[in-house]
Amino acid sequence: DSAAAVASAAAEVRNMLAAMIPFDFDRATLRADDMGALDQKVAILTANPDLRIRISGNCDERGSDEYNLALGNRRGTAAKEYLVSHGIDASRIEPASFGAERPLAMGHDEDSWAQNRRDEFEILSGGDVLRRP
Repeated sequence: DSAAAVASAAAEVRNMLAAMIPFDFDRATLRADDMGALDQKVAILTANPDLRIRISGNCDERGSDEYNLALGNRRGTAAKEYLVSHGIDASRIEPASFGAERPLAMGHDEDSWAQNRRDEFEILSGGDVLRRP
């Protein structure tokens, strides 16, 4: 059924777009092994020119609120700059920072902190019909 195939393709594209990018402690530098996930996002954004996204930078609980908000902003901006440097119009990407306000893991150990240091990708508009790259 072609409707099911379209829905399946859109779900696959949404999952690829939603893949989070992790960061090392106290860093906003993209890691080489994460470039493939960002390249997939470039392909998705290229194939779906009406798509607009938000990149939310997140931090672990260590550091002051002000420091973590600034670090989260640098993390979101790093991913945005990568996408823009690969041909995506900057106006389609909204960076945001949540600092340590939205943890994925509630523990107070390195494993939890590592999960909380990330960029998240959210569709703002243009995601009703997504084409596979």
